[in-house]
Amino acid sequence: MNLKKKSICALLAAALLLCGAEQGFAVSDGAVNLLSAIGVISVDEGGFSASASVTRAEFARMTVAASPYRDSVSAGSSVFKDVPATHAAAPYIKVAVANGLMSGYSDGSFRPSGGLTLEQAADVALKLLGYTAADFRGGFPEAQMNAFRTSGLSAGVSGGVGSSVTKGDAAQIFYNLLNARVKNGEQKYAETIGLKLNASGDVDYATALSDNMNGPFTVQSLSALSSSLGLASAGLTVYKNGKSAALSDVKRYDIVYCNPSKTVLWVYDKKVTGIYDKATPSQNDPSSVTVSGKEYELESAAAFAALSSGGPLRTGVTVTLLLGRDGRVADAVASTAVKVSTVLYVTEAGSKTYTNANGREYSSNYIGGVTAGGETSEYPVKETWVQVGDVVKLSFTENAMNIAKLFGGSVSGAVDADLYTLGNLRLSEDVRILDTYEGAYAPVSVQRLDGVTISADEVLCHEAANGRVTALILKDATGDCGTYGIITSVVRAQEDADQRTYNYITDGASRSVSGSFGVAAGPAKFVFSGDKLASIRNLRGFAGKVKAFDGVTLTASGTIENWAVAENADVYVRSQNATGYVHATLDDATAAFAAGKSLDFYYDDTPDGGGRIRVILIRE
Repeated sequence: MNLKKKSICALLAAALLLCGAEQGFAVSDGAVNLLSAIGVISVDEGGFSASASVTRAEFARMTVAASPYRDSVSAGSSVFKDVPATHAAAPYIKVAVANGLMSGYSDGSFRPSGGLTLEQAADVALKLLGYTAADFRGGFPEAQMNAFRTSGLSAGVSGGVGSSVTKGDAAQIFYNLLNARVKNGEQKYAETIGLKLNASGDVDYATALSDNMNGPFTVQSLSALSSSLGLASAGLTVYKNGKSAALSDVKRYDIVYCNPSKTVLWVYDKKVTGIYDKATPSQNDPSSVTVSGKEYELESAAAFAALSSGGPLRTGVTVTLLLGRDGRVADAVASTAVKVSTVLYVTEAGSKTYTNANGREYSSNYIGGVTAGGETSEYPVKETWVQVGDVVKLSFTENAMNIAKLFGGSVSGAVDADLYTLGNLRLSEDVRILDTYEGAYAPVSVQRLDGVTISADEVLCHEAANGRVTALILKDATGDCGTYGIITSVVRAQEDADQRTYNYITDGASRSVSGSFGVAAGPAKFVFSGDKLASIRNLRGFAGKVKAFDGVTLTASGTIENWAVAENADVYVRSQNATGYVHATLDDATAAFAAGKSLDFYYDDTPDGGGRIRVILIRE
């Protein structure tokens, strides 16, 4: 098997945010994520308690986990009278003391529950960098605290001599330690414990996360998962699809990863069901598979075992791919085992040529589309009635796929982003929303829809579970599917009275198209389905008196006072004779408004209809 190992993508870094520090504490999300991944800190059911005081036992464990001695920890006897061998931190305390990183008290105790001062923590961090007492002039702790500051270890840590150290302080110190240079200056400390640096010389965050994550594991049952991984019954933090979750949210056939200390689970439930077309380079030794016309790279031995010639899944049958953290195949099962269905907004339909498992080409009708979550798929089909813009439900039997057209939802109402509601319905925290129009589509957030009233005919489909809407496919509820610009002229074709040539500008580039779109020269909305211009619609000019304009909001007199300005609003300077347009920016528009120049604003819909100011003309 030849499976390529890839570094975790930047999206994972965002998806794996564990839990930021409590407000007012310096420890960053990046510190919590990285240190948790490499086992230096652990989180509890409430996240990482940055404000809690760190104990000497906890600091000993963190110290060893961040040291070159982290692989030498083993159960055994204790050397302190108040630290029994059964104490959870006993092995770490023994290693920390044996290597001179920490010490006990003259009475033979270690005082594991006791607190730690900032100078004591600083001394430990400096020892890890290779400093000894001989490197400091003057008495403790002044010399050590000076080195603590000049080495960069104190960045983001408040307090001074005598200050108690919190878990947040400790995490920030160890995070700073990774980026600090060792005593001789030849390398960063992170390199001494096997972490890699990126091209900028900083700790390679993504690779560190990837290299310190165990998995993927396929969930068969919660009890089997817990016993096989040795998960603790308490103190376990779960993130599903990048959001905080509970262990009870983990379902059969989910894909799971865990950190080395097995205190954090990252869970993914993305699945793709379709016809198993072929394996590449062969089913005897697959590194990727093509399912319903789309190729997926394999991630794991489990996926190889399921999809290779020695496995249970054969080409020509429907299968369900269980995708891992970066979209590769972590495992695969028969579609009848998962019994999933897919709701698809159709963005293309037609016929094309495919290659089967035997290398033979064949022609088939196909449809391509996108789910409410934004995942694109393509399927060879027998049906010819499916058209671009349809919403269909795909269901699967062992050897076939069935298609049914969906005819709209029955939900409507105003969206409240604070309450997460649509009318009287509750929205799931991870609700997936897709706005569509004539084959074009744009994922949108609940916040984007805040205050927008959605009518029933704007809802093509909705899905719900446990009393909450989990997915919405909308029809032009926001206008975000369009491209905005200006029709500079409309020329009638001499040979055909119904045909026109439309010359237009979008994003500063001049283009033309022939057709019969029934629009006049001026600012307009252009909708493309793939590379084809599907429709053009003129925009409405703003008629009210503008009181203020800052590039984000337009404040006006009239019934509607505040109008949102699209982030990608198309701005042009218009010559006095109105024959030419020079592309400009929103900053140019705000500067022109501040200078007292006349501006014309054009919008696609009112704010409660999801509209925005889309085109702005600056008059010379």
